[in-house]
Amino acid sequence: MLAKRSTGDNMRQIQASELVRLLQLSLAAQQVDYERVIERFGQVRASEDRTCGRKFDLRDHVRGLVLSLLSNQRPWRRIETNLELIERIFSSYDPAKIKKADPSQIEKSLRAIKCGNRSIRKQIGDLPANIEMLERIAGDYGSLDKFVMSAPADQVARKLSVGRSKLKQVGFTLALEYLRNVGVRAPKSDLHVVRIISERRLGFVKGEPDAHEAYNVMVRLADDAGINRTYFDNLLWLFCAKDYGNICGTAPRCGACLLGDYCAYPKAHT
Repeated sequence: MLAKRSTGDNMRQIQASELVRLLQLSLAAQQVDYERVIERFGQVRASEDRTCGRKFDLRDHVRGLVLSLLSNQRPWRRIETNLELIERIFSSYDPAKIKKADPSQIEKSLRAIKCGNRSIRKQIGDLPANIEMLERIAGDYGSLDKFVMSAPADQVARKLSVGRSKLKQVGFTLALEYLRNVGVRAPKSDLHVVRIISERRLGFVKGEPDAHEAYNVMVRLADDAGINRTYFDNLLWLFCAKDYGNICGTAPRCGACLLGDYCAYPKAHT
């Protein structure tokens, strides 16, 4: 899959593998140890563990769901640095204990370590119902692992975000984040991804893609590059995200980016 950008009379093109290489070089130049950070995220490791036969139990799935909810509408760094405290707040993700816990106390504890978000009250209040939904899904499919691997990731994410298997406070993008947390190889079509692949930046689509279109573009790019879809998404996210590369955010730092020959933004803002 190629990104095309006009430079004078020539058309510049980038192969998916070259895109990966330049993302890595740009991050390294900013002293971002992207391999170490991606390992710490744990999603790529989880996908490799699943490939090697690891079984994820209900507690693992509850953890994956909780972390996906906490990641919504906030920078990740604060969550990352408090993972051990968060695990204690959620009773090591024990489903029975969470269902019996006082939601207001959980919310208070999360806010005390500045790991809340604008939806935290509803997220925590709906968590017992979401755990019961996960238990019902496990009953229907034989296990949650069988469910999350029963179809391509985007189809499973749709089931979790609309319809009879919907999880409360979870849309398509957060459903993908949950799936990645339990080892499903998939990109997450969040704001950073939508922005960078849009016509205003690397131009993989006309205009600005919706979440489903962005997901499909990311899948094709990862597959063309021959790399783990989750790894590719983590890498691109680090390239954009505040507190990490912070190269291609709302106000991009084009001087720190090695993709300028393929990007519409520098030319449009010169």
